[in-house]
Amino acid sequence: MDNQKSNKYFYCYSKRMYFFIRSFNISYKSRALNKNSNTYYYLFEKSEKLDKIIALYNQVKYSI
Repeated sequence: MDNQKSNKYFYCYSKRMYFFIRSFNISYKSRALNKNSNTYYYLFEKSEKLDKIIALYNQVKYSI
């Protein structure tokens, strides 16, 4: 994967964060299986809204 493509997407490996992001009606672009952990990860297209949601998640993640 080239560097431009990887900068365009946010790779979400946390199931809890995935559900938090989805609760704001943001759809993922792709889902793939992590071969090391045998769990799914999700690709979200980066945006200002997503950045704000991730910042909010980081503020509240230990209280939820």
